[in-house]
Amino acid sequence: FLQEVRCAYVVLIMAGYWVTDCFPMAVTALIPVVMFPALGVLSTMDVATCYMNDTIMVFLGGLILAISIEHSNLHLRLALGVMRTVGCSHANLLGGFCVVTTFISMWITNTAATALMIPIIFAVLRELEQAGLGAIFKTIDVGPGSPPEIRPTKITRAYLLVAAYCSSIGGTGTLVGTGTNLTFKGIYESIFPDAEPIIFTDWMVASLPQMIVNSFLTWLYVRIAFLGFLRPRSKDAQVARIGREGEAVAMEVIQQRYKNLGPISCHETGVATLFILCVFLWLFRKPGFIRGWSELLTDVDLRDSMPVMLVSILMFFIPKDLNFIHSYSKDPKKRPTRSSEGLITWKVIEAKMPWSLMFLLGGGFAISRGSVASCMARRVGEALVPLRYLPPVLILAVVCLFEGLLTEFTSNVGVANITLPVIAEMCVAMEIHPMYLMIPATLMCSFSFRLPVGTPPNAIVAIAGHIPTGWLIAGGCAPSIYAWLVEVLFFPTWGVFVYGIRELPDWVKRVQPDNDTDAYC
Repeated sequence: FLQEVRCAYVVLIMAGYWVTDCFPMAVTALIPVVMFPALGVLSTMDVATCYMNDTIMVFLGGLILAISIEHSNLHLRLALGVMRTVGCSHANLLGGFCVVTTFISMWITNTAATALMIPIIFAVLRELEQAGLGAIFKTIDVGPGSPPEIRPTKITRAYLLVAAYCSSIGGTGTLVGTGTNLTFKGIYESIFPDAEPIIFTDWMVASLPQMIVNSFLTWLYVRIAFLGFLRPRSKDAQVARIGREGEAVAMEVIQQRYKNLGPISCHETGVATLFILCVFLWLFRKPGFIRGWSELLTDVDLRDSMPVMLVSILMFFIPKDLNFIHSYSKDPKKRPTRSSEGLITWKVIEAKMPWSLMFLLGGGFAISRGSVASCMARRVGEALVPLRYLPPVLILAVVCLFEGLLTEFTSNVGVANITLPVIAEMCVAMEIHPMYLMIPATLMCSFSFRLPVGTPPNAIVAIAGHIPTGWLIAGGCAPSIYAWLVEVLFFPTWGVFVYGIRELPDWVKRVQPDNDTDAYC
């Protein structure tokens, strides 16, 4: 019992620091390295290995790939190309932004995806404003002696909120889309080492439908709430009608931005090729319906970190231009005078890599291992055993609702780090497959739409668009509700089918406690 209290003490300290943000999050994540060994919860070696494992290597490789895409401007070409295709009415532009932001966020962080879309959004809105087709901001007089306040119009809010919401939704579509998904992977495989590892292909097949539905509902909701869709006589609908002239202006802006990119470069081609190669290797490593390339290559356990690190290393080997082919030219003027840079350089990685997130993931894995080793998570999980008499779908709905509320107040990864070990032990005590509650809870950690502190995209659009917190809360209530409903409907049906978790596996039965919990622990 003493070890459980000591572990709970460390977890509460870290949770308090994460919630109040009184300490850098990465530094807080390093607390277990000191306190777990000092309090006798885990050895130094056990704690240290939590900070460098397969999951963190996947995260590191995924970030290198994302930075390479951004460094080559491939993401910008993709965004502008899609918008050229969908057209330039407000409905089509919003749909294009939804599609592009969701897709990009599947592979890079939601913060980077939002930061990418904001300049493009303002460029389009600025041109529409100059053509007299709608203002970006409005000025509110708050009284004598006070400076006027700048507030976004409803059209501006619609575009900004689409970027914020879809960047959070898109990260749920792939295992590498957000740190929360990788946190789940690390915790699940640590607590249940006998279980089948989480496979990139299974995650993508199971999560894409809910991601697509949530993105579509976001497009529909924003049009109804801000652009007067289904209310043709409303003031919002009248302001949102830009007509053919407005569509032409918006298309001209996008066409010009795309033209300024020039023809596709060798740099972009090389990054795109390696990106496609990485996705291919992830999808067909061990797809299940055919024998995967990893099974043909070796009998050794080969996981998702290998393909992404292979591609990351190749990024440094492959040159970003073709000047080297003139090295032996007869014309001395054509010979390059220096070596070409790779598709990515270490200086770029150093400047753009969010190293703190690696420590944050490692701290979460340390919490997970300490919670299990000390039996703290089991104690909390068993306290919730009376819920086992409720229908499993109802339990899932309650857990998802709790996660959705909690993630509004602190880091998504921090919430996952603290709650997933408890949910895992709760599943064992209730004799429910751990995936049945852990995966929906993980996805709900990403659906933070109401508060600026919940996730960086909310803070970015709040600052860039001068959106008051009250407006952000009001706008984010509906997405929080429909994202919760979609998760409750989709996972017990499609998710359960994809993962094949209708029955309790033997490895869960093997970790169930005896009647005497103290003796078991």
